[in-house]
Amino acid sequence: KVTTIYNQTLIGLFNEDRKLLKQMVRESEALYQAAHERKHEVLPTLLELQENYVETGHYYVQIVDYLDEVAKALVHITRPSFDHINNNHEGFRVDQLEDLKRVNEQVSTIYTKINEMLRTNRFEQLDEILRLRDELFDTLAAAISQIKRVKAKASTTRSSILYLTIINETKTMVLQSRNLLKSQKYFLSKS
Repeated sequence: KVTTIYNQTLIGLFNEDRKLLKQMVRESEALYQAAHERKHEVLPTLLELQENYVETGHYYVQIVDYLDEVAKALVHITRPSFDHINNNHEGFRVDQLEDLKRVNEQVSTIYTKINEMLRTNRFEQLDEILRLRDELFDTLAAAISQIKRVKAKASTTRSSILYLTIINETKTMVLQSRNLLKSQKYFLSKS
């Protein structure tokens, strides 16, 4: 779900599609609400764990917390994206679009692998996720050169702020997703 919302939000931005962006805000907020509610249900769930599963409770709490953080980062991408287009602010420049398309491709690759590992409960490619994450972070660091464009007045301040917000929240989203994956692995191995 995270991958779909992220991808569709960037497509909505690229095409300045208000309707699509509004839908992605609704979906990301629903995902965040569900994750947030699950976070508040942690204590009752822990109390229901059988005594031999108490050791795994810590990992369950981590998984729920990381999921909440991923969903929150996604909301922090979708809302400002919708607001930007809804308020008729200038769209992204060609170089910004190219950067975000490259980031989107890398995020999609990472989440395809994460989804497969979560679906199969097989975590042999955890190091591959780490490698892909590091490659993405290199791409994000290169994209931060956007600040130089701002100083050169090559793009508007509002679009630059949105661009940097997307970059930052993407990093948070991927970091928390990998943490979630590691905790899921430990949770299953201790259960």
